[in-house]
Formats: sequence, C-alpha cells, structure tokens
Amino acid sequence: MGIKTAFHATTAAFREAFICLGLAFRDSLRPGILLRSAGLCALAFILWTWVFIAHYDKIGMVCGMLSLIIVYGGVVMGALPSLGAAGGSVVAMGGMAGPLAMLVLYVAALAVVMVGVLYIFAIVATIRVPLSWVLMGSVRKRCMRHYPLLQQRAAADRNLLHGARYVVGPWLGLTLGMLVCLLIPLVNGVLMVLLLAYLNVRFLTPAAFSNLVSSSEQLAALKGQRGAILAFGLLILLLAMVPVANLLLPALLAGGACHLGYRGLKSPENALE
Repeated sequence: MGIKTAFHATTAAFREAFICLGLAFRDSLRPGILLRSAGLCALAFILWTWVFIAHYDKIGMVCGMLSLIIVYGGVVMGALPSLGAAGGSVVAMGGMAGPLAMLVLYVAALAVVMVGVLYIFAIVATIRVPLSWVLMGSVRKRCMRHYPLLQQRAAADRNLLHGARYVVGPWLGLTLGMLVCLLIPLVNGVLMVLLLAYLNVRFLTPAAFSNLVSSSEQLAALKGQRGAILAFGLLILLLAMVPVANLLLPALLAGGACHLGYRGLKSPENALE
C-alpha cells in the first residue's frame, strides 16, 4: 500500500514537473530571454570551471573527507564490510586486504561523483541568485499571459506570520536541513542532493508569486506542489549536464518556478490551465 502510494505520488510529481518544463520552454523562446539566459549560464559555467581547475586540490580534499564520512556511516550501519572484526594475525591481515581495497575504491569513486555533483550544484545555484533581477520579470510576464484570471487579482493583503514563514522557510531548510542530512549515515549524500534540488526552485517562488496572492495562499499552493518542485529541481540538474541545451537553464528555471506556483493554486476562481 505504502509502496504503491509512493510510486503514484512520484509518477504524478514527475508528470507535473515535465509539464511545467514544457510550459517554461514555450515561454522562453523569445530573443531577449534567450540572450540573457545564455549569457547568464555561460558566465556561471566559466566562473566555476575556473574555480574547480584552480582549486581542484582543496575541492578534492573536502569531497574526499565527506566521502569518507559517508562510507564510515555505511560501515557503522553494517551496510558496508567492517575491518574491525579481524584479528591481528598475518592471516587475518591478509584477509583484510580485499575489503580494505574495496572501501578505498568506494571512497575514491564517491569523491569523484561528489566533485561532479558539487560542480553542477554550484553552477545552478549561481544562476539562481541573480535570476530574480536579471530574467524573472520578463519570464514572469510571459508565463502570466496563460493565467488571465490570476492576472486580474488585486494585490493581496499579507499575513505577517505566514509571510515570515514563507520567506524564512527555505533558509531554515538550507541550514538546519543540510545539517540533518549530514547526520543521517549512508544516505546523507542523496538526501543533500534532493534537498538542494528542491531549494533551488523553492527560493524562486517568492519572485514568481510576488503580490499576486497572499502568503498563506502561496504556502497552500507550494504544499501541494512539493513533489513536483523536487522533481523539477532534479530535472534542472540533469539539464545542466547537457551541452547547448543548458544555455536555456536560467529561463527554464525561472519559468518552471512560475508555472509550478501558479498551477499549484487550488482556488476555483483561478481556473489555471
């Protein structure tokens, strides 16, 4: 029952994410948006490529340490072979060689994967930071054309308590959420990828909604779209690894945040597509 429900929820989330990705692609096909998107993406790639080449030793050392922590957590939980049970004899030490080599290889391979993931995350995060000022306004106008009833809504009153929760929530996720992920052995790396993929989109939703609806309505919309936001964040990370197509990354990220938010509004009067 639980597995079946999780499967259907995951399928629905990725379906919604693909729909919003397609809508974002449609709204990004304008010369001005394409030019700014490609320029912002190129700058981010150049910046972080230089950083990773110039400081590869330090970055590799940090990723190696994190990889070692993850592997050690796997050993403690029993998911990976432990070396502590072996005795001190020559035969026992000889028997340790195979498991030890496997652990070292696993740490090295995981560190390489972490370097690649960190590189992609750094680029996407760098694109996201100036996106609200550089591109979001134009993309938002394009997206809003498809939601005429939402356009007609007056600026909503803001509830201070909900507003604080709405703005502070992603920052708490970035700080406390990452700490919690690091404390969970073996799967902490996967959890951090999922958390950061979600937050890359979630940080853009305030700019997407702006003053269209109240903060409580925004929270309600996002609550129903959490799975889709996570799925969309993962799709954006995959897209970042595709040459040429990743030049559209800033526009797709901005447009996707808009469509995910607008489609998440459940009020009947919005009649969103």
